[in-house]
Amino acid sequence: MKRISKAKNEAFFPFLAICFSIQVHAQDSSRVQLKTYLGVLTLTDTYKNDANWGKSEQGIVGEHFQRLVRMQQEGRIMMAGRTQLESNYPAMMGLVIFYAKDDNEAFRLMMEDPAVKKKIMLAKVYPYVIAVGSCK
Repeated sequence: MKRISKAKNEAFFPFLAICFSIQVHAQDSSRVQLKTYLGVLTLTDTYKNDANWGKSEQGIVGEHFQRLVRMQQEGRIMMAGRTQLESNYPAMMGLVIFYAKDDNEAFRLMMEDPAVKKKIMLAKVYPYVIAVGSCK
């Protein structure tokens, strides 16, 4: 009898550990469930004219780019890029597909961009779902 109960105990502890791990993982993933958003960046009217760009503005856009790179390295951005059109072309824009916990955080992330704060770019934010393809 002692041998059977020992075997039951040896089997029970790994089972208990697995159940505990699953529960902890489920709690963590529900707490950190991030949504996908699309950020659309366009130039303000002043900067649609290339003559209005100086070193200061170029530096701010450099900060904007470095921020995007950092956020991508942190796993917050899936992808970011821009259309290859002239600055004054009406459809010229940048797109950022990123993750945030909710609409407020998504809006805040876009509004904290250095180029948006310095009024070089305007930002819009939309909840977004990828229907086809993957950037992974």
